[in-house]
Amino acid sequence: MGNSKIVLPELLSPAGNLEKLRYAVNYGCNAVYVGLKRFGMRAAADNFTTEELREGIEYAHTSGAKLYVTLNVMPRDREFGELRELITQLKELAVDAYIVADIGVMELLKNINPDAVLHLSTQASTINTETCLFWHKYGIKRIVLARELSLEEITYIRKNTPESLELEVFVHGAMCVSYSGRCLLSNYFTGRNANNGQCTQPCRWKYQLVEEKRSEFPIPIEQNDEGTHILSSRDLCMIEHIGVLVKSGVNSLKIEGRVKSAYYTAAVTNAYRMALTDYVNNPDAPVNTAYFKEIASVSHREYDTGYFYTSPLDKAQICTVNEYIKEKAFLSTIEEYNPKTGMALCFQRNKLCLGDTVCLLSPSKTAREIKINELYDNEMNPIENTPHPQMMFYTKIESAKVGDIIRGQ
Repeated sequence: MGNSKIVLPELLSPAGNLEKLRYAVNYGCNAVYVGLKRFGMRAAADNFTTEELREGIEYAHTSGAKLYVTLNVMPRDREFGELRELITQLKELAVDAYIVADIGVMELLKNINPDAVLHLSTQASTINTETCLFWHKYGIKRIVLARELSLEEITYIRKNTPESLELEVFVHGAMCVSYSGRCLLSNYFTGRNANNGQCTQPCRWKYQLVEEKRSEFPIPIEQNDEGTHILSSRDLCMIEHIGVLVKSGVNSLKIEGRVKSAYYTAAVTNAYRMALTDYVNNPDAPVNTAYFKEIASVSHREYDTGYFYTSPLDKAQICTVNEYIKEKAFLSTIEEYNPKTGMALCFQRNKLCLGDTVCLLSPSKTAREIKINELYDNEMNPIENTPHPQMMFYTKIESAKVGDIIRGQ
């Protein structure tokens, strides 16, 4: 039975480009966070031009979602001229909030756009109540708490800070072995500054220990026969703990993954949205195991609960196998659907063959099995498969909607 008194936190999804933004919004997020071509912590993502940002804001707002822009790098003096120009351009757009970490960037935003809403990035390493109160007094509306905090500590901070200060926590995605993401290894090994969004992820590399004068004789300290990967963190996944997250009183649940695929964005957002909706309808019911299966279908490393229940001192959350668990094949998206004929016009992402048994993923639903019994090119000529990248084709599906995803089993 539904509980109208439960206040659900915002579901905040990553959007590495305009396509991913649309998937995040369509599959149930309340807000998206995006980066521009400069000054965000994910330089490897496609990111947005100012014109794409304008389009993204319109799409999000039309759908009832908010859009936050990341400006959370640690810039040098030589970068402030360009940053000042960018913030001046952004002032004309209806950005809902800016995610920031550097106090110089905050001051620049305040001076150029006094009405800008500021969210403090997890890069700021906020781990206690007094620091939260300081930033709130400074003018920060929301704090993205450090990933190193336990659920108990998060709950304590919520109880001892004013309701006007919003709190946000990461609940899903890749974890950084460095404290609050402040990595120095990338810059040391490759000259690419992780604190300016250019991380090369040396924490994911495989290491061996060698003695200074005997480099040809590596010392056998391997975790397993694949080598030593003592810096590679497991991925965070809190889908099975939605209830305690809601009860903690945090205002926003954040999904990591601006560099991940559009399918990742859709599937993970969809699973967490369904879990949140179920919690409102029946707070005492366990989380549907089918949602975890959906989460397991995307590219990820071994899942764990981060530091919500265990301290980094007690459990390092390091992978036992330093490889991605690959996601199900993203085969196509439905661009048009005729409910009378059941014919779906699809956009090819990967090769699909006549007779394949695949899955159809729709917003607010778990994936269901379908069989490809009919396949046509865009002129309705029968075909055996879809071999050409990004080709348009037709297939017959019982009940589908525009934006649905066809994926492998």
